Amino acid sequence: MYYTSPFIDPTQYISKVNKLSSEGVAVDAWFARVIREADDFAGRYSSDFPLVSEVKRALDAFNPRWTKPLLDSRDAASSVSAWLQRFDQVFLAMITDIGSQQDAKDVVTEFKAFLEEEYPSRRYDLDSVPGPKNAFQEIEGLVTQDSKHIVSVLEGADWQKGVEGLKKDLSKVQSGVRQVRAALNSYATKIEAGGN
Repeated sequence: MYYTSPFIDPTQYISKVNKLSSEGVAVDAWFARVIREADDFAGRYSSDFPLVSEVKRALDAFNPRWTKPLLDSRDAASSVSAWLQRFDQVFLAMITDIGSQQDAKDVVTEFKAFLEEEYPSRRYDLDSVPGPKNAFQEIEGLVTQDSKHIVSVLEGADWQKGVEGLKKDLSKVQSGVRQVRAALNSYATKIEAGGN
């Protein structure tokens, strides 16, 4: 059975991350505008309408509940991007160096250790921003899927043929990983610019 890495055509994952960054920036801009307007209203009308000040205080109290998850999503995007870079430049790059069955076994050992690592997005509390959380975990799952496939191929009976197949698609997979990284980096940059 032939396996096709999802990184060969990562368009849907890139589109999802790009959409989420635009939405995050839009919501953040809207919220900042609401706070500015509440501040203005409180300054003008609070002496005659004290409830305006209460609304302003409530918004001020809510602001960290919005900005922290947004900035955590930015940090998670950066962490997932760095993890993808490691997957690309360390683990996938090892495939090109496989010349013997012992090399294949060594690469399997490295990939198995990599598979034991915690997903980087799980180090952040993203429950308040389920869109980015799900997108990041989906991307991390693709890495797991590809890694398990590579282990399976290298542990197979015809490991040499498997290595040839892995090497044939390697540049396309690495290109896709880099495209997803670029989208994650763009997300982090946009959220940083919009979140300040």
